[in-house]
Amino acid sequence: MREADRRWIDPRDNSLNLLRLVMAAMVLVHHVFPLTGRGEGVELTPGESVGGWAVFGFFMISGYLITGARLRSDGGRYLINRIARLFPAFFFVNIITAFLLAPIAYQVQNGTLSGFLTTPNTPASYVVANAWLVMKDYSVAGTLANVPYQYAWNGSLWSLYYEFCAYLLVGFFLVLPAVRRSIWPMLAAFIATCALKVWNDQFAVLLSGIAFDVVQFGRLLPFFFGGALVFMIRERLGDRFPLVWWGALASAVATVALILVFPSFGGQIAAPLLTYILIWIGARLPSPKLFQVHDFSYGVYVWGFPLTQMLCLFGWAGAPLPIFLAVLVVATAAMAVISWFLIERPTIRWSRGKVRAFGDIRAEAR
Repeated sequence: MREADRRWIDPRDNSLNLLRLVMAAMVLVHHVFPLTGRGEGVELTPGESVGGWAVFGFFMISGYLITGARLRSDGGRYLINRIARLFPAFFFVNIITAFLLAPIAYQVQNGTLSGFLTTPNTPASYVVANAWLVMKDYSVAGTLANVPYQYAWNGSLWSLYYEFCAYLLVGFFLVLPAVRRSIWPMLAAFIATCALKVWNDQFAVLLSGIAFDVVQFGRLLPFFFGGALVFMIRERLGDRFPLVWWGALASAVATVALILVFPSFGGQIAAPLLTYILIWIGARLPSPKLFQVHDFSYGVYVWGFPLTQMLCLFGWAGAPLPIFLAVLVVATAAMAVISWFLIERPTIRWSRGKVRAFGDIRAEAR
């Protein structure tokens, strides 16, 4: 094991999967409030909810881990593994939603399945329209008309497009030898993403055709590139600056100060500090071996929303919150386990086998 690994975080013995699972659960709980008609949930900082900060946490940890993955592999291997990690489970939840959950909702709503396959937006169009991670269509055949949050089957999936774009940006950026050799190019990239957030309104007007994407990139990319920057610092300086509790404490104090002084973009500026805190927690917090080996967080993230809608469909929206959450957590955990063992883990293993075979072929060609 390299010195930086020993002084920062053991790649085989850490709690990052557990942290991501907690963040996925935060998103799940946050969505329960608007989906059941109980308001918008808890706002942690001005304009950002508990669920929003959980998504930011995902982006920071992903930025840290994905940068390491890119540095260890060539572009082809990196792209295959990133596609295999996001797309199969995404298709799985959309197909099951369109062809299993939506028909149930259609039957409950209309008393018949007649017309289900031909009523816009059709199940097939739902799957096809959203095939490239861009959520262009949230409804299926007019279903979910009788729930508090109408016509939306999965509002969690919107962030995956931006995450995959971040994968591509870091992947292309690290093609450059200068970026691999030095901290400064990644620092410049992080500053550029923060500038996108700071002057978000001006950029949105300038690029009005993609104004929504500009806003979301400015909101999310600083966290991803903040995580990437921390990994580059660890690679270059980790042997001299190990993870320490007082570093995490100082980072927390500085983060609070930045958010108080700059409420609209202080969190983005503090992204490297927040990443340091998350990695420190991941290195110090004990985690059951189950979660070190198996990553259920993605399944919880993508299944929580449609299963909440199904409970609302069957009249549970007004149930006491503890009972609603207990049933939802059990159902979501079951689908997350199915997603991991049936879809995610086999695909990840398949992609790694393909990557190894690809590497062998290239070696033979040389």
